[in-house]
Formats: sequence, structure tokens, C-alpha cells
Amino acid sequence: MWPRAFISLGAAGLLTCFSGLSEGQTGDLDTILTRATRYVGEFVYRFTNVVAEETYLQETVVTRSNLISGAGAMQGMTTGGSRRNLKSDFLLVRLPESEEYLPFRDVFEVDGTLVRDREQRLMKLFLESRAGAVEQAQKITLESARYNLGNLSRTFNNPIIAMAFLQSSARQRFHYSLDRQDRTAGPNVWIVEYREQKRPTIIKGQRGRDIPARGQFWIDADTGRVLKSELTLNDPAVVATLTTTYRTDDRFQIDVPVEMKEQYTFGGTRVLGTASYGRFRRFDVTTDESLGSSVPAAVATTDRKTGWTLVEIPPGRFAMGSPSTEPGRIALERLHEVTISRSFHLGQHEVTQQEWRTVLGDAPSHFTDCGPRCPVENVSFDDVKRFLDALNASSSEFVYRLPTEAEWEYACRAGTTTPFWTGATVTTLQANFNGKDPDAQSPPGLFRERPVRAGGFAPNAWGLADMQGNVAEWTADWFEAYPSDAATDPAGPSSGTLRAIRGGSWASGSAAIRCAARTGGAPSLRDARIGLRVAADRAGAVR
Repeated sequence: MWPRAFISLGAAGLLTCFSGLSEGQTGDLDTILTRATRYVGEFVYRFTNVVAEETYLQETVVTRSNLISGAGAMQGMTTGGSRRNLKSDFLLVRLPESEEYLPFRDVFEVDGTLVRDREQRLMKLFLESRAGAVEQAQKITLESARYNLGNLSRTFNNPIIAMAFLQSSARQRFHYSLDRQDRTAGPNVWIVEYREQKRPTIIKGQRGRDIPARGQFWIDADTGRVLKSELTLNDPAVVATLTTTYRTDDRFQIDVPVEMKEQYTFGGTRVLGTASYGRFRRFDVTTDESLGSSVPAAVATTDRKTGWTLVEIPPGRFAMGSPSTEPGRIALERLHEVTISRSFHLGQHEVTQQEWRTVLGDAPSHFTDCGPRCPVENVSFDDVKRFLDALNASSSEFVYRLPTEAEWEYACRAGTTTPFWTGATVTTLQANFNGKDPDAQSPPGLFRERPVRAGGFAPNAWGLADMQGNVAEWTADWFEAYPSDAATDPAGPSSGTLRAIRGGSWASGSAAIRCAARTGGAPSLRDARIGLRVAADRAGAVR
């Protein structure tokens, strides 16, 4: 359900992590909208752990002193105008007991003066609050608007509010029309106009009055990326326009806001604002109340020769395979105890196209347009052997290889015993797989139809990214049935016809990305769903 706005002339701009898209629509406009909806879902996911520094200049221009009279009216200013310069951190925060995110402006400087009580207010707002989702949203929205200039109460002045109008849950509220192609913005960028039709509206005016939203999006028709958005509100009391432009940031694989311009006219007063965004960085806030965890820690290190980040996986014992009750299991996943007696290193993420090209000089991937930081795919087991031989040809502190199946599953689980390292379920906000084929406990999700940047999703407890989905990964073992007895450092059968492949891919359903899921492929097989992750041992280590 789309949230209502909470205060006068304000929209919460609530962004809900949706699941599911309508694929039955046809036509150019419908195709563009479907891709844009998919992109906005990706945007919300990737922007939820990004914070941007906002420099926000606001100014008022008064042309008439007595604006509106009467009970409850907005009172105009009697001076010629004023200016305010705000510096803030802008981010999305998650509401309590909810899958919804709210834009939040954390103001830390006003007109060159640091906000003294900032830390106390944030602690009271986020750590000491016992409010539910709706009440908390009201508090966050009001806090974000605390330092707005002018006598007009407004809470929707955030750069990404219009993006919410392309979400799956909001599409039915709007009428969209294809305006024209704008080649000045890009080779296949189209302007899509929108107009809110349903009541009550998302944005409210005084005393809860409906204010329909309308405006335009500049959308890349090939990818659904939103390059620019324009929102207009036209009410008897106020006319408002808010325009945001975006630019690509390869670190996050989305277009981040770079500038927001706003103008409000009410009575004889105009409020003008320009906000610029920079210093984008990732953040992760976690709380851990458990002590004495039995899961050993993993330590990340960097190979000075390659520059690659490797994670040292500690020795341990685990149950390899899956219980007979696990949904999606196959007979070749017989449950048995395995001991990993020695530590080993594993790539923090899958080998990328750039890393492959640096070693071998070629570009075998099918999805070359995905970019250099995307995982290499369309490589056979034989190709991988050639890659590893070239990698090991010169001296290094590490000797590279493929992981065994046992090492791979042990690392994927990272101390867990559930079907997925994420727990009993997995969603397309946690991994890149075919969300149209979810586990029984989860709703349908995204199907991105291609790999995405390596390491783009949150890692498991040992700091390994994309162990579920994105591209499937070759292992060193031949693909055969497991032994029934317990084993120590198993390396699989001595011969076979198929090599074991683990992890599932962007095209796999959820069952195929379980920790225990396994399949096999001929050593010569090249497939756009299959790549690799390196294992490594320190040079001179005995194996």
C-alpha cells in the first residue's frame, strides 16, 4: 500500500522495496515503464547503504508583504528576502518493522555553524524511539524539514521523491504518456509525462487537501535508468516545481542525484533552492547483541601482486549437503560430515572481466556491456585452467587454484545450516537470481536477466559476496555422488566426465542457489551463466 503524506504540503516520499513486475504489457511506452520500474527497484536497493553530502542553498524573494489573511492561512514575510545554506548527509533510512525506506536529511551545519545538538537528536530519533512505522515516519519527515527556510511548511523537498512514482506499487495511481525523444540527454532517452489520477493523493496540502502530482521523467529506453525527473504541484495556495538530475556512479551501479532545483510560489513570496550532492560513500549500520559466537572469524588480505582481496577461511567442521526435508534438494546432495583441516583463501568476489583481461588479454564474456567490474562469464573449465596457469606463472605470495566443492560450500555457509546463508529464505534484494522462481516462503522478485557488478550485494558472515547467484562458479572437483562416510578435506573423485559447478546464476531459480545446490558441466562448456572464483594458498604451504 502506498503511504499517505503526513503533514501539510508534505510527502513522505516513502520508497518501498517492491517485488514483481508486470511483463504482460506491450508497446514502447509500456516497455520503457517496465524497465524503469525494474531500475527503480534496483536503485532503492543500492541506495539504501549510500550516504551523500548535500550542500543546499535556499533563499526567499518577497514581492508583497500581506499575502493571505484569515484563520489558518500562511503568513508572508515582510522583508525583502533571506538566504540559508545547509550542509547535510542525505540517505535512506528503514522504518521499524517494515520493508519501507524513507529519505532523511541529517543537517549538520546551518549558515556555517555546526548543529550542536545533532547527536542527541539522532540518538533520540533512531535509538531511543519506540514508535511504530507511521509515527516514526512522521518524526523523521519533520526532522528532515527542521531547517527549511520560509514560512511554507514543506517536507517533500528531497531529490528522489519522483522516483517513487515509477514504483510497481504506485504505477496504478498515474497516467503516463510518451512525449518525445531527447537526443541531447542521450542516444535513446525519452521524456515520459506522468499525472496522478487517483485520490487521495500522495502529496497533501493544508488540512489534508489533495494535491495531484504531475511532471516528467527523462528515461533511457534501453536500461530504464532515470536521468532526470521533474515534479510539479499546482494548488490554489502554492505552485511548486522540483527538478532533479542524475549522473552515473560506477561504484553503486546506479545514477545518483547530482543536483536538485526547487521553486515554490505562494502569495507574494518565492522560495528558491538549489542542492548539490557529492562525496557519495557506502555505510553499513549493524548491531550485534550476541557474545561468544561459535563461528570462527575470517580475515581479509590483499595480494600485493594482483591487488585482489582474498578472504582467509578458517578450518572447521560442517554438515555438507542437505537434509531430505529441504525444499528443492536433489538426491546428489547426500548429507555427510566434512572437516576442513587447514585454512585457505578465497576470492572476496567472483573474478571480474577486467581481472580476466589483465591476466589473459582477451574478453570472452557474453555480457561485455555489463562493464569491467562485472564477473567474467562464458568461460570453460579448460579456459579457467589456462587463466590459473598464467596467473601463477610469475612469482607471488599466493598460488591460485579453484576451490574444491567442500571448500566452496563450507565458505558459502559461513557457519550457517540453513538452505541459504541468508537463512531459510532469500530475496532478489540479497542476490541476483531469477526472482520469478522464489522459494516457497518468499514473494516473486526481480529477474534482472543478466549478471550485475561483482560484490554488489551484501556479503555473508565471512565477507564473501555473490556466493548465491550472479554467475555460477566452476570448482576443482569431478561431479559425482557424495560418499556416505565423513570426510576430511575431500577433493572429489579422481576422474569423471563433468566438473562440479556451484552457486547458481542470474538465470537460476532460488532452489539452484542454495548452499547445497550443485550441478555439473563438461570441461569444454562455455556458458553466459558460468564464471569462477579463485581459491589460493600461500606460496610454500603444504596441501
